[in-house]
Amino acid sequence: MKAILVNPFCPITEGPTPPLGISFLAAALERASVEVKILDYTVFPYSYANLENQILEFRPDIVGVTAVTMTYYDAIQVINDTKQINSNILTVMGGPHVTFCAKETLSACSFLDLIVLGEGEETIVEVVEEFGGNQNWNKVLGLAYRSNDGIVLNERRPLLDVKSLPLPARHLLPLGRYKALH
Repeated sequence: MKAILVNPFCPITEGPTPPLGISFLAAALERASVEVKILDYTVFPYSYANLENQILEFRPDIVGVTAVTMTYYDAIQVINDTKQINSNILTVMGGPHVTFCAKETLSACSFLDLIVLGEGEETIVEVVEEFGGNQNWNKVLGLAYRSNDGIVLNERRPLLDVKSLPLPARHLLPLGRYKALH
């Protein structure tokens, strides 16, 4: 199983800083034997051609994107472009914006398959397991998705003990590109 995790463009000029949340998600996926690639469009310019090249070269099963309110529309663009490139890729979004607006986001974005609610390190691993199996999404805590009955928000996952997480997968980041580290 392969996953691409995307940090969408962010207009804040004081940064950029390494995306810690995605680095923790990548580490959790690696611990579950998933091959992971991180694309950080805060330090590399986003383009459809670049995303297409990355997807065609890496051949992910899943593309996950994080979203805060100011990056939401860029995150949706990545999701839409991903499905245009390969409609079989499972698209997942997490982050504060979609956690609080899950129903609205799933209603507005037909190309988005799943939303991770709250902390995602355990949820994303279970999503990968279910995607490779029965795709029984109602078993996965902290997940929002569409079903025949409409949009479903599963029970939230309890908060994580940070000490239980692997160290962030910083080896997947272009560390030399972050101003905060200079």
